[in-house]
Amino acid sequence: MKKKKIKNPLIRRIPRELLGDWKKYLVVALFLILTIGFVSGMYVANESMLIAANEGVTKYKLEDGHFELDKKADETLLTAIETGTKADVKKYYLDKAKKELDEKLDEKAYPEAYDEAWDKIVEEIDDKYADAEEKYELNDPDFTEVPVQVYENFFRNEEEDYNNDGEAEGTIRVYAKNDNVDLACLLDGAFPEKADEIAIDRMHADNVGVKVGDEISVSGQRFKVVGLIAYVNYATLHEKSTDMMFDAIKFDVAMVTQEGFDSLHKTVHYSYTWNYVDIPADEVEQKAKSDDFMKALLTQVVCDDKELEDYMPRYANPAINFATDDMGSDKAMGGVLLDILIVIIAFIFAVTISNTIVKEASTIGTLRASGYTRGELVRHYISMPVIVTLLAACVGNILGYTVFKNVVVGMYYNSYSLPTYQTVWNPDAFFKTTIIPVVLMLAVNLVVIIKMMRHTPLQFLRHDLKKTKRKKAMRLPKWSFLSRFRLRIMFQNVTNYLILFVGIWFIGIMLAMAVGMPETLDYYKSNVSDMMFTNYQYVLKSYENEDGDIITTGNKDAEKFNMTSLQHKSDTLDEEISVYGIEDDSRYVKISDLSALKGNEAYISASYADKYSLSVGDTVVLDEKYENKQYEFEVAGIYDHSQTLAVFLSNEQYCEIFDMDSDAFTGYLSDSEITDIDEDEIATVITEHDITKMCDQLDHSMGSYMTYFQYLCILLSAVLIYLLTKLIIEKNENAISMTKILGYENREIASLYLLSTTIVLVVIDVVSVILGVVIMKAVWRIMLFSYSGWYAFRISTMGYVKMFLFILIGYLLVMVLDFRRIKRIPMDQALKNVE
Repeated sequence: MKKKKIKNPLIRRIPRELLGDWKKYLVVALFLILTIGFVSGMYVANESMLIAANEGVTKYKLEDGHFELDKKADETLLTAIETGTKADVKKYYLDKAKKELDEKLDEKAYPEAYDEAWDKIVEEIDDKYADAEEKYELNDPDFTEVPVQVYENFFRNEEEDYNNDGEAEGTIRVYAKNDNVDLACLLDGAFPEKADEIAIDRMHADNVGVKVGDEISVSGQRFKVVGLIAYVNYATLHEKSTDMMFDAIKFDVAMVTQEGFDSLHKTVHYSYTWNYVDIPADEVEQKAKSDDFMKALLTQVVCDDKELEDYMPRYANPAINFATDDMGSDKAMGGVLLDILIVIIAFIFAVTISNTIVKEASTIGTLRASGYTRGELVRHYISMPVIVTLLAACVGNILGYTVFKNVVVGMYYNSYSLPTYQTVWNPDAFFKTTIIPVVLMLAVNLVVIIKMMRHTPLQFLRHDLKKTKRKKAMRLPKWSFLSRFRLRIMFQNVTNYLILFVGIWFIGIMLAMAVGMPETLDYYKSNVSDMMFTNYQYVLKSYENEDGDIITTGNKDAEKFNMTSLQHKSDTLDEEISVYGIEDDSRYVKISDLSALKGNEAYISASYADKYSLSVGDTVVLDEKYENKQYEFEVAGIYDHSQTLAVFLSNEQYCEIFDMDSDAFTGYLSDSEITDIDEDEIATVITEHDITKMCDQLDHSMGSYMTYFQYLCILLSAVLIYLLTKLIIEKNENAISMTKILGYENREIASLYLLSTTIVLVVIDVVSVILGVVIMKAVWRIMLFSYSGWYAFRISTMGYVKMFLFILIGYLLVMVLDFRRIKRIPMDQALKNVE
């Protein structure tokens, strides 16, 4: 007869312990389920949507880049560009110069003067070509011809009036329907088939409340919305590649028929997209091909007497990459957040188990003396945290694939213009939200338990588990008995309080974002008038019209100004900086000593100074984007009333530095709208919206979530405080029971134990709030440094108070439960546990 194997009796303790302390394990399990579930949902949603985006590259014929010319290219130029070969720029300049010289001077009549003039021209062209050659590496020995396919993808920037109230609410970029490149995913309705039909961006439509079947006005012309779409090259609605943030509220992209496109009146932007004949393997190869193609494109454009207005390869286009990059960073951040919270919970478990081992020392000593090995006891005590974590991970993953995935998808669709997707199984999500949490929980608790189990059976039986043998009690100040008692409690629970500090500090960082971000956005939106030196900046295409007459206006508020855009180059970002030429005694840019500036002295905006840590006396170096020119400016002062990154010069300086006629100008500054300049003469108008659109978009995308995030932080703080204060009370059950025997009331006992924790909690709360804001400011600075523009992180005194109170509210909720726990401790507890 086969001998029946005896089961380990320790296994029976596991379900009893679960049921005996079910509240604690339920709180921990819910905490882990919600955290793991949300992060799992984020991984699943991210992976599914990234796969859809990657498939869309081919499915919707995404461009490899686009460029814009000042005039429409003919077939000859397009054919030359498609070859990827370089044109002979030097020969072009020489031929052009010779033709102009022949018109001015007769070679036969004045041979010596002609030869002298020609030699001078050749020398100038050699110098000019040498500079261009150096900057653009036109004679780069490693240059490779990059054949491409070029497609027309013209657009118009029109005014959008989506509620038909007669006032434009924003800009709508209108494209003609095509089947060649940058196609759109249809999310609702149909594509336009008639001249008066239009399909608009789905996210913008959701934001402003437009539905299929509604009518909108495009520069005064009515169109029926027949479809909601997501253009593959506009995953985020960036109006310009230099925009710090996309704007899905006041910027829209749309599709109309060719007939509908021709019926509009705004200036046509001659934009051309290209796709490489040989598809690059990765982003590194994309950049290499783009660099070579740009060298060839510049030469071809120059030799056709045209100007390159814009050049944007796919890898540098934020409208294409911002959403996918952001989803990738969200996934990384979610993983880090999960790991930090798991480690905090693991330490709480470790402290709990450590206290349990101390409480059950006699039992453990008896078991060890009876033959149980250290390994068996380690496995027993490690089983609870691992079982709870594993169950929570399984439930969390199920919720991640069902409930939380949809929550995350909803958040992304609320911010980005993404195509349809299908949910896919993500093994990475399973590994990072199941295996890693269990391993972390196992590792942290294993270290603590093994360390505790090193004691001998005799030490366990004697409750001799302390390494340090303190002969005398710590000498305390000569305070009242109750004050010294409370201080003793604090010293006894230093480890618990340290873990509580780490947890509350982490929550403080999250609260700094949840409270500080809305306050920062509100600050900039409410103070925008103080950050603008004028309500309107009208930038003209030229200061002269087609007849050669200077463009003027009858608006009395109008004041001429000059402006150009240069680049501040850094390892992180090549950022656009506006350089202004301002009239003396300007009504708008009030810099008293502007006219006294000499040479390369200049004022810079406070935002520019703050972002790049510039001060008076420093030198800034700015580059032309498409030309081999560099400018140095010495900072003479800081100008506060400009949110844009800008440099301010006097008009006289500006014209001298940029080699312009003294009567030339770029446009008009005005506090009131200018209505007597033909729209075709205006290149762009800079208004309050350009300053606040980042704030508006962030507020729309994340504002409501920040409120929920604040509630989440209160819940997290309550959970952490509950678990740790529960440990403190359990650790002191015998002492509490003894004080009851001595005649102390529950209220008095609570004042001893809860007041001690309250004092420590308040200190931790204050320190965590301050440190949280300091860290958030540093993180915010690092985060925004990679974007164009600048918004400093701001939090008011009331914001600090709110952060403090949110954590305190979590503690007050727990304190009610702790008081009830103290009341339930019986007086005979101390008598039962007398060793």
